[in-house]
Amino acid sequence: MDRIPILRMGDFLLITIQVDMHDQLALRLQDDLTQAIDKHSAKGVLIDISALEMVDSFIGRMIADISGMARILDAKT
Repeated sequence: MDRIPILRMGDFLLITIQVDMHDQLALRLQDDLTQAIDKHSAKGVLIDISALEMVDSFIGRMIADISGMARILDAKT
């Protein structure tokens, strides 16, 4: 299954989405990012969606949920 790479830059995590997002990939990213924030005690997360041609309502909600989870884990998005 595809995964979106999560890069660590000091206390921050960087995600650049350069593939077409589908529901399963968004769910996988949510799980992977939550684990990475906890594992690295990240202080911030940058999610670059500039390469996406379209963000549908599900993907938009997933990005909002990821942002909310990051805040709960004390990381800013």
